[in-house]
Amino acid sequence: MKIYILLLTTILTATFSACDYNDSFDGFDELSKPTNVLAGVSYTFATTDITSIVTALNANKNVKDSATAKTLNADKMFSDQADARILIPYFLKTKYYAADVKSSVKVTYQYKEGRNQVVRNLSTAPYAITDSDYKLIWGDNAVTAFTPEKSPEKSIPVILTKNVTAPVEGMFKNVEYYYSKEEPVTTIVESEIFEEDFNSYPAGSGVLVAIDGWINKDLKGAIGWQNRTYSNNNYAQVSSYNTKAVNDVRLITKIIDLTGTTSPKFTFDIVVGNFTASCLSIEVSENFSGKDANITTATWKDVTSSFTIPQPASGYTTWASAGTLDLKAYKGKKIYISFKYSGDDTSTPKKTTTYQIDNVRAFDEISGIDVKNKELRYTPYKYRNAKWQSAADSVITLQPTDYDAMGLKFLTTAQAPDFLPAFLGLKFPFAQEGDAKTITYKVSATSCYADEYVFSKGKWSVNTFILEKTDQFVLSTLGWVFDPTLHVTMKKGKENTDDYMMIVNYVKAHEAIANPALVSSYGDSEYYYGFSGNYGNISYRESDRSLDTTYPKSGTTAEKAAFMDQRAIEGIKVYLTLKFPDTQPQVNGIDQLAEVTVLIYSNPIGTNTNENWTYTLQCVGNKEWKYIQRQSQYGTIEKAE
Repeated sequence: MKIYILLLTTILTATFSACDYNDSFDGFDELSKPTNVLAGVSYTFATTDITSIVTALNANKNVKDSATAKTLNADKMFSDQADARILIPYFLKTKYYAADVKSSVKVTYQYKEGRNQVVRNLSTAPYAITDSDYKLIWGDNAVTAFTPEKSPEKSIPVILTKNVTAPVEGMFKNVEYYYSKEEPVTTIVESEIFEEDFNSYPAGSGVLVAIDGWINKDLKGAIGWQNRTYSNNNYAQVSSYNTKAVNDVRLITKIIDLTGTTSPKFTFDIVVGNFTASCLSIEVSENFSGKDANITTATWKDVTSSFTIPQPASGYTTWASAGTLDLKAYKGKKIYISFKYSGDDTSTPKKTTTYQIDNVRAFDEISGIDVKNKELRYTPYKYRNAKWQSAADSVITLQPTDYDAMGLKFLTTAQAPDFLPAFLGLKFPFAQEGDAKTITYKVSATSCYADEYVFSKGKWSVNTFILEKTDQFVLSTLGWVFDPTLHVTMKKGKENTDDYMMIVNYVKAHEAIANPALVSSYGDSEYYYGFSGNYGNISYRESDRSLDTTYPKSGTTAEKAAFMDQRAIEGIKVYLTLKFPDTQPQVNGIDQLAEVTVLIYSNPIGTNTNENWTYTLQCVGNKEWKYIQRQSQYGTIEKAE
């Protein structure tokens, strides 16, 4: 027995060896000497580990924790709704139940970040420039396009400013408009009376056309014109096939007011399929009241002969215009136009032809000025710095020609992964590892969607916004807690909230008031601390920093470098107070640290033109940070004096 006891003691001693954790965490010194302190331990969280957290949450028996457990169990990963910083300690409590205070473990886990603000803001209804919008730019002239003289870059911000109520910083609008390379000339133009493309309404098998002011009624049976969709395009369809009934279906437009018109016209597009007999006729009424009960008592004139209605030998035709009906005979009047379908699934032969109609239009031809040729364009606009500006430099938008090349009218989110990688490959043949592009596309006539695609391992893939993160947890007297150290890699960008740009704007509002030369002419770089939003670095270049009157121009190289080193630290402190204004010195008894990685450019005593440095600072009060050390990407460590 003594031998076994000695052996067990030896094993326990070897397994539970003590070691210090991190001297920067206060509050541990007064504790008794630990016997099983974990240090340098790394663990990759597995899907199967979720069970222990879900069980612990449900055991708390409260609504909030039960909801969190449900979310975590469904997603199988952490998120803002299932915070790893709060939940992983449940797991560590059971995983390392024998660990002592001051133990630390680094846990790697999957985090569902969620789509970023840019793609969320771009995923919205498009803003289509209307005739009234064009009139705002051109006056009463019926020009329906922008031109070099009335450019979209100048005109669209005017239109959005007038029509978008209470815009907020960062808001996007996907603008649809026509553009002509030539200026307008005097010609015959179309003044729209009404147009219906059926895209603004629910569509699908069995979904009846239901448009305000229109009538859709079967006077003999129980069917109607359906609002169908194919290849992301909606249209009206009718057929007596399989009804086993006689049908007299009327689809009647809303009232068409031809008062004051000059040369009114009516047109629509059509597809005919599985032709068995002529079942469609087009009728016009001057005395219809607009009510269902008066359909049969009104006088209807058959004008079908004014149109070309195909009669295919088999299958379906392709979309084509049915022609144009001259409505001059009805000038000054108010009329209704009916699409009358006369079907019979009981007769021999049957009358069950399928008809599809789209782009139903009434317009007036008048003399005016307009462009001879124009093309449809899509451009994103962003509200930034209190004005609307084109965002085409940062967002890719699929154009009508792109959809044509894909053989589509729109692109669904399900289709996008099959088409967009190839599209981006052709557009960016020299893409580099890690390149990211935001791309917007139309999923329907009334909706846009945006994705971020990332180039990795030789191909473009959609960003799932699922990240692999690693956080450290420590065992305190309160139990396992998240190590609150802030880890930030400063990113370039010219938006007010972009990391380096925050310091540029700070200098604009402070040091640059007395010395405007401290800010570049483009307003995206400053030379007091050396931060550049445009380049995403801290510049140590003398030609930049000598614009600061306090810069030691006559000093030695070492003195100049020391001056800029100190300014970089001061700038990072300012950044932390701006980025994390509510930071407290401790979280759950753990000192609040921050590790900020920046790119330093052209250090006069450095051997590398560009070098990443990670600065460690400690929060010591309200908006107060103490510099501790910095470490180069090449391993050099410089501690505070």
